[in-house]
Amino acid sequence: MWTTHGLAQRSKPVDDTDDNGDDVMVIGLDFGTTYSGAAWATVEDFESDQINLITTWPDSGREEGKIPTELFYEDGKTYWGYGIPADGDPVRWFKLLLLKEEDLDANLRNSEILWRGRKMLKENGKTAIDLIADYLRALWVHVIESINKSRGESVVDALVFRVVITVPAIWKGYARQGMERAAKMAGILDRRPAGTTTLTFAPEPEAAALSTLCEPGRRVKTGDVYMICDAGGGTVVKEDLISYEIGDVDPIAMHEAVEGTGGLCGGVFIDEAFETICKARLGRKWDRLSKAGIKEIMKGEWEHAIKPQFKPENSKKEYIVGIPAEAFGKSSLDDASRQPYIKNGRIHFNSAHIQAAFTDAFDGIDALVGQQIQKAAKQDLSITVGCPYLGIILVGGLGASPYLYEHLKKRHSGAGIGILQSTGMKPRTAICRGAVFKGFLDALQSGSGTEFSINNIDAPISVTSTIARASLGIRYRTPFVRYLHDEEDKEWDSDEEEWKAARQMRWYLKRGDNVSKVDPIRHSFYRTYRKDPGRSFKVHLYHCQDEVPPSRQTSSVSSLCTIDCTLDVSFSSMKSITNPSGIKLKKLTYEVEMVPSGATVDFVVYIDGRRLGVHNAKVSFQ
Repeated sequence: MWTTHGLAQRSKPVDDTDDNGDDVMVIGLDFGTTYSGAAWATVEDFESDQINLITTWPDSGREEGKIPTELFYEDGKTYWGYGIPADGDPVRWFKLLLLKEEDLDANLRNSEILWRGRKMLKENGKTAIDLIADYLRALWVHVIESINKSRGESVVDALVFRVVITVPAIWKGYARQGMERAAKMAGILDRRPAGTTTLTFAPEPEAAALSTLCEPGRRVKTGDVYMICDAGGGTVVKEDLISYEIGDVDPIAMHEAVEGTGGLCGGVFIDEAFETICKARLGRKWDRLSKAGIKEIMKGEWEHAIKPQFKPENSKKEYIVGIPAEAFGKSSLDDASRQPYIKNGRIHFNSAHIQAAFTDAFDGIDALVGQQIQKAAKQDLSITVGCPYLGIILVGGLGASPYLYEHLKKRHSGAGIGILQSTGMKPRTAICRGAVFKGFLDALQSGSGTEFSINNIDAPISVTSTIARASLGIRYRTPFVRYLHDEEDKEWDSDEEEWKAARQMRWYLKRGDNVSKVDPIRHSFYRTYRKDPGRSFKVHLYHCQDEVPPSRQTSSVSSLCTIDCTLDVSFSSMKSITNPSGIKLKKLTYEVEMVPSGATVDFVVYIDGRRLGVHNAKVSFQ
């Protein structure tokens, strides 16, 4: 059996401990494109609504909810996060290097940051998985050190770990398998005194919803629909807006209302826009800046000061950005020839200058919000003009931005839509906190006899279903019927001596389906053999992003994964048949069943009516 989640894979190592659930710790890791975070909780913590955040990081003098997802290699040493030298040129966005180029947005494929990342891979003989493993290793060591300081090493050693790593909702299986491999290389699944560590993955928007809708003071009622807007630092190649409808309260049970939307409009693009503005004003002076000088402007002056606090309410207010002296050389530190003016080596921006850096990104976010509202309205979810109870909950790096709050409020308050914004570190840490929720919820739902179970805990919230983001199916052959099948699919079956229609698709799940409302579906297939095929047996599964999947394999249908099965039947025991020419053949009958389970989908292979054991089926994603 294998599992795919709307679709996120779950890895299920066998637990060899006799665990009653009290000695469990869930650790949530938000491995982000630009920033990463971590949170953790024991069963006792979870019962008392306490999720512990990692807020102190190496080489940082302030409390931060996240740490930069950056690496720097020099003289055989690996630097990460805040510890990268000021004049170092770090590798960024390497999370995206895990994806195939065809799965990247066209705007990203040739971006300078990804180009530098690919170059670094070649120069150092590393793979994207190596980079991710190096970062996760450093992150994991710090997380464990922090937990040990808080609870004591001997106490922590006695706890069984359940680790949840968040991933973009639309990541394909090969990327998730790459993340699992990186986690293993990073030592996250190393043997511990308490027993086997369990690793699972959680979709980022689902994690954000779990944590934000459970926040103290958040009052929800049945039928309410909330949009989670993950306005992160990168906000790339993932679905950032997801709508959930409340099906029940006390505890909260929610289901995904419509298929999520996403696009390229995150904080990193605002940063690039501000850098472009600075370059345009300084001209060739910018080229004199060292890497440390640029970092001083972009990190110190912009990211930690102006960007998170800016809102264009006072047109006369100035935003002063100090420029390192190296940029001016022997030239004057003043330039009043044009705005923004430069005085004593400092650029005096006005509100309009700063606002220009946000314009494109915020327009993009606003367009995505509009698309999500339109989708929900088509689903008759009461999200229409004048609906007073839909709320847009802002999370991510930009989630606390007062400007984003005011921007969305201005655009959508007329429709009665409330903009809900947390304060402090909550928006930035929503995903890693939600990962902890997801870890406990999965453990509660797993029951006894699997991984580990947690008893006697009342889950405050659950996700009962998700919307399928792609159609899932299997390719097969069937007797050719003229006018029904395409002539180009017609091929001769020499075993059965008849014309067959090849490349036909049988879809188990179609894009847009509510996964929880689909009953288990089992389809029967067979293969014929003239000689012993051996014990190897493969089942190929396919997926399609089309709104309506085709009845035959077209260019839009691509391979999802292969289930490599080990046959537990002998060639001689297979059913014997005879073709029209009297040639004896062997026939292997098998079935592939899709079993929806909450927000997950399991595919199970049956041979001659008998379920193939999990150890006889290995999944490989393409």
